[in-house]
Amino acid sequence: MLKCPLLGLHFLGWLLLGGTACVAQSAPPQPCGCTQDFDYVVNYLERNLPAYAHDVTALTRPAYERLKRRLRRASARAKKESHCLPVLVAYVEFFHDQHTDISGATRPGVNDRDATAVQRFQTGAVFQQAETRRPRLARTYPLAAIEGRYQTVDSTYVVQIQPSRTRFRDYVGVIVTSRTPLWRTGQVKLELQRLPGESRYRVIQYNRNHSASCLGDVFQEQGYLRGTSWQKVGQPTSPPVAGPLAYRALTAKTAYLRLPSFDGGLRTQLDSVCQQVAARPPQNLIIDVRGNGGGADDAVVPLVPFLYTAPFQDDQREEYYVTPDNVARLTEYYRRMQHDSADYGADALQRVRTTLRWLHHVPAGQFRSDPTVPVKTFTGIVGRPERVVILYDRGCASTCETLLFWAKHSTKTTLAGENSGGFVGYGNVFSLPTPCWGLQLSTTTLRLPNQVAYEAVGVAPDVRLARDEDWLAQALRLLENP
Repeated sequence: MLKCPLLGLHFLGWLLLGGTACVAQSAPPQPCGCTQDFDYVVNYLERNLPAYAHDVTALTRPAYERLKRRLRRASARAKKESHCLPVLVAYVEFFHDQHTDISGATRPGVNDRDATAVQRFQTGAVFQQAETRRPRLARTYPLAAIEGRYQTVDSTYVVQIQPSRTRFRDYVGVIVTSRTPLWRTGQVKLELQRLPGESRYRVIQYNRNHSASCLGDVFQEQGYLRGTSWQKVGQPTSPPVAGPLAYRALTAKTAYLRLPSFDGGLRTQLDSVCQQVAARPPQNLIIDVRGNGGGADDAVVPLVPFLYTAPFQDDQREEYYVTPDNVARLTEYYRRMQHDSADYGADALQRVRTTLRWLHHVPAGQFRSDPTVPVKTFTGIVGRPERVVILYDRGCASTCETLLFWAKHSTKTTLAGENSGGFVGYGNVFSLPTPCWGLQLSTTTLRLPNQVAYEAVGVAPDVRLARDEDWLAQALRLLENP
């Protein structure tokens, strides 16, 4: 069938001069569903993902092609979004790129205190088509077993995790009770797939408005799904790691700095706290970044003088993967920045504009470092604190891990806790919807070659802390009772 090109200026001029235009023939409507979304995601990532060449090699390609064939067959059987998402998650998770993921279609929130809104939601397709299973009768399972009754920390939901095996899951979490009318007994709230390794699962959670999120790799440990709000009924609530930015003395020798985020919106508060530390530096300092999901690297800079013992250069070299799509995503972002220039600021606009200018001259399919970015050198050394412990867990990710890499240049700083999140090898994330069901594909556009080896693995601590004792107490002991 003859297809017409887009009516560009040259083609339009030819029409005006009397040429005969091709006429697009009407074609039967093409089906739009999971298979089309799957093909879109595969084609997009194969063209544009920085991790593709690293993860799909001569050695791994046979397994990769088998996975694609198996998942494409499964996509043909997925007749609704809740069945399609696990298929696409299984594909995206092949790549060792923590920032690249896929989640459910964006849906508006529902006010569950508005009776009219609740009724409209309950009679709608999303609620009516939610998968249902009969929850098994309550019984006592060992804490180490994945099966059993779990509740959220705020007790909004109680679910029964029970076997329900398909090609892409091994267990489901079925609603037993819900404090919100947006969920009812029997609806599937969680899907869990067992992964290699002890007590490790990939978890898909359906949120309050039934939109889907992939929680990634989750460990079940003594009745807790670590890194989530789920714990077995009857287990004591874990003390919250997250807390506001705070600075206080712990003892006469040691001070404590809590940093929940490196979001740019906290920069003013962080600068103020750093000035406070510099004015009366403690002998020892604990920097607690547990659960810190990152933000802007510039927000880490004020901490560096307290950490290191000799000048050093930042070795985080960024390389853009130059493709037409990746450049288009950055161009779209720049246009959004222009519409909100007051919030972004002139300096940020200038940086992106400069980056786009040189990217347009780079041949497609190459990795290139930004020639306009100078190498960052740190020189200002502060004598105190004399010893520093950085306390972190798997929730320390992305920019938070930048702090860990910079701290490795210090001889007075100890990294303590567990491996970090491993969001370090790739970055510069943009999101776009799939064409049929509008699933949200988030994908990176650059790599940090010196850090790719840490991707998904994380930064190992110098001292691995025991799970059965308070971590802050252990960190304090490292400083005061070495």
